[in-house]
Amino acid sequence: MILSGLGCVIFFYRYLIPPAQENSLRKFLDIIGIILVLAGYLLRISSRGVKAELNPDGKQLVQKGPYALTRNPMYLGTLFIGMGFIAFLFRWWVSVIFLVIYLAIYIPQIKREEEKLSGFFGDVFREYCKKTPGFFPSLIKLVSTNPGAYLQIKQAWVKKESPSFIATAVLMAGIKILINL
Repeated sequence: MILSGLGCVIFFYRYLIPPAQENSLRKFLDIIGIILVLAGYLLRISSRGVKAELNPDGKQLVQKGPYALTRNPMYLGTLFIGMGFIAFLFRWWVSVIFLVIYLAIYIPQIKREEEKLSGFFGDVFREYCKKTPGFFPSLIKLVSTNPGAYLQIKQAWVKKESPSFIATAVLMAGIKILINL
């Protein structure tokens, strides 16, 4: 899937990637893109770490850390990374294609996982679903509390996401350099 996406970018780069330009909108989108990618990786690192620490055997329902904000923090992090990548490198309409593909993949995946969790954890999971949004966190909850209560980062947790983060950073930088040549 990733290779086919990369092949499309290489083949259709003139239509997907805006020409090199130094305007304020492009700079703004670059900054937003970098922030989204970093936020996505921070969310994924924290989610993966909290889950591994609180649920090493897969028999506990994790409801702390990022899982107190959303039932699917890893998938939300992936959405941030994808949208950040697009904001940094591509034309705006590419985000529509990304969202269609993203939703086609993750909506059925989330549904399957939640059915499995409901069967395994029963009423505990159903109560968790009542108090925790499925995807986008409550803005009131985010604003009214310390973000550190939900997002923690430990060095050991970073190792699992670092190869993906490094590949993303190198790819983003490489494409940006090629665009500006």
